[in-house]
Amino acid sequence: MSMSSLEKYRERVRSIENTPEFLLEMVRLAFAEELCRLLEEQGVSRGQLAERLGTSRAYITRILRTDYNLTAETMVKVALALDARVVLSLQSRQSASATAVAVPARTVHHRTWRNEFVASDKPARRWNRKP
Repeated sequence: MSMSSLEKYRERVRSIENTPEFLLEMVRLAFAEELCRLLEEQGVSRGQLAERLGTSRAYITRILRTDYNLTAETMVKVALALDARVVLSLQSRQSASATAVAVPARTVHHRTWRNEFVASDKPARRWNRKP
């Protein structure tokens, strides 16, 4: 019996979701989401953050696009520039998969962001549509 395309896709996802590359991308995405939230909350632009860090706006954009290899040092410097701190935790796989964690999801609606909480292992982006 052959597998459907959906079954093949699900099997492929399961095969990569515990790889170091996938998990690292989830860390980058979570950091970028929190950075966006803090920038908006504090009314700080990318340019202003870059100025505080003594770097370029392009550097901040790379961090936000998650195509930059974040180090703990980079995370701490960015956090300090925003009067924040980095919180890191390790969880066993059993406890991490057994309980869903509420994380802020970003919702775009006519260029405005709205925070909402969803039960998920990772931040999600959703588009709001007018009724």
